[in-house]
Amino acid sequence: MSLVENNEQLCPEAQEEIIERNLRQRVREKWAKIITFVSIIAIALGGLNDTMDALEKVYTLSLSQFTDIPSHNKLDRIYIRASEDVLEETFGAPVYIKKSMSGDFIRYYQDKRFVLSAVTRDGAISAFLVFPEEGFLPNTNEHSGGEFLLEQAFSAHEMVNDIRLNSSRSVSYYIEENSEGDFSNLYNSVAGYSEFFGPFDDNTKRLFDALSESMMLGDDVTKPAVALRDAITPNFYGYSILGLDVLESAILTLSEYRLITEQ
Repeated sequence: MSLVENNEQLCPEAQEEIIERNLRQRVREKWAKIITFVSIIAIALGGLNDTMDALEKVYTLSLSQFTDIPSHNKLDRIYIRASEDVLEETFGAPVYIKKSMSGDFIRYYQDKRFVLSAVTRDGAISAFLVFPEEGFLPNTNEHSGGEFLLEQAFSAHEMVNDIRLNSSRSVSYYIEENSEGDFSNLYNSVAGYSEFFGPFDDNTKRLFDALSESMMLGDDVTKPAVALRDAITPNFYGYSILGLDVLESAILTLSEYRLITEQ
């Protein structure tokens, strides 16, 4: 049976809500049968409270293992100008901390489906980047790139305010900023492409080198930038009120990504 059942005519947001509700309900139904059975035994043996606590922990773990709901819910709590306290309330202590060239502290938090880097100022979140693991598609509806941001080439999104590129042994990346999106009056959208999932193929490396050379020489970067944007698809995204200077420091290097994700 379809998780959406007979709701094909509903809007995507309503369908997603129904899917999540049905997933939760199915997990609960399965666990309700287990809990009922175990509770009878626990009552007979004594120690119901300890048994229920253990079952609750296993239920939470199973929900996390078999659905993307917890990961999506965590990201829903993170937004620009939210209190920095929400970061540790949601993710616990940061798994990695570093300082940018401008003196900002960048804190990294890990969920099994993504890594989040956040820059805070004056007690609030000023910028953050989300690095999704392969196979996880976060909700990017509010982004200038929309819900298909991580499935389409950069060139599918035309309005670009600023671009940056780096090509080095530690990390190669392309990142751009866009002032469109649902909350463009409050902050800018950011999208980028990095090699942390694996080395570039020959064509991508050639396009990176061509744009990098044009930027260093002060040449017109329009042609190489268009060529690169046609060829690559974002594999991380974020939002910012600080511009790209700070966010360049927030992009994970290859070593940092491996250090965080292999722990």
